[in-house]
Formats: sequence, structure tokens, C-alpha cells
Amino acid sequence: MKGLIISELKSGYIANMAEIFAILPQEELEKMWLISNYECNVYPFEQIPIDKDYVWIKGTELKELISKEEIMFIWGVFTSFPKNVSLEKVLASSLPIADGNKTLWSPNIEIIHRLGDTEIISWDGTALLVKSKSKNIIDKFSEIYISVSKDLEEYNLS
Repeated sequence: MKGLIISELKSGYIANMAEIFAILPQEELEKMWLISNYECNVYPFEQIPIDKDYVWIKGTELKELISKEEIMFIWGVFTSFPKNVSLEKVLASSLPIADGNKTLWSPNIEIIHRLGDTEIISWDGTALLVKSKSKNIIDKFSEIYISVSKDLEEYNLS
């Protein structure tokens, strides 16, 4: 398991999930995504309402939605799941949270939800954590954000 902490995106604000989802490979977008512990600057879509604890949505649909509006996800945990994992199985465990979650800053890098494949966390609109079982995803983000990212394990050890 590898992870990165990113301090700046090309768009100028760290909470721009449209930029992040544009980088993800198609096979990751074909998975179902859980969005939990989220707080946005605006809630323009009924699919991402202000009054729910979570959103369960296909990655391709999420990418399309967030590319239509500049939504800043100030807080949010975005977790992808293998196609064979149902929402019922996901909800059998606690919803992933960012705010107050001390495990995010441990040198032992893990995805919060035990069934998740990739996790993207918007931390208070100031940092972005990307963790994945796929080395290719981490490598791609490392290449794109080479000067503004750091290995999460190294960061957490310092």
C-alpha cells in the first residue's frame, strides 16, 4: 500500500475533485465510489446532497457530475470498491472519516475502509491524501504532482 500527500493542484485549489478524477484510469472509474464525511462549498446536484452521511455512485457518473460545476470538497473521503462489493457490505463497517482520524497520520499506510481499493481524502481544503492498492495510480499522481507531493509514509514519519 502506497500513499501521497499533495499540497497543491494545477487548478489552484486543493479541493478540486474534478482535476483528480480526470487523472484516474478508466478501470478505477468503472468501480463504485463511496463519498463520506464530506463538506462542500456548494451542493448543486441532488446526487451529492447536503443532508446525507454518504453518497454511493459509479466513478464515471461522479466524474461527469463534478466536471460540470466547480465544487470544492473541503472535507471528504472518496473510496473506490471492487465491482463485486455491494453497498450492504460497505455499510456493514463504519463510514470512513477524515476529520479527527489519527490513523491518517500513521506511518502504516492503510485505506480506512477495509474493502476499499483507492482512497482520496480532501483534508480541510489544505491537503489531499491519495492512497491505493494500485502502484500505477500512485505513480501517476507522483509524476503529475512531482514538486508538490510527498510519500505519505515519509511525511508521517517526519
